[in-house]
Amino acid sequence: MGEILKVEVDKALARRFKKRAMQSHGYKKGAVKKALVDLVERFALPARADWGALRGSLKCMGETSVSLQHRALRDAD
Repeated sequence: MGEILKVEVDKALARRFKKRAMQSHGYKKGAVKKALVDLVERFALPARADWGALRGSLKCMGETSVSLQHRALRDAD
């Protein structure tokens, strides 16, 4: 058996969490527990970026960061 964690949260927050848990894990027994375990696992894992996967995905074509910012601002208008 695993560790038991007891927490107290706002009633409205608990209701929203339970609703989302059942939507994503199914309307059956254990859905809230599965969602909570998923949430704790994601929170506890160290954040790691996969820089290898990102390499080459940004195409700057020799532009500087300032010119990219200006282009982004221009495109947002």
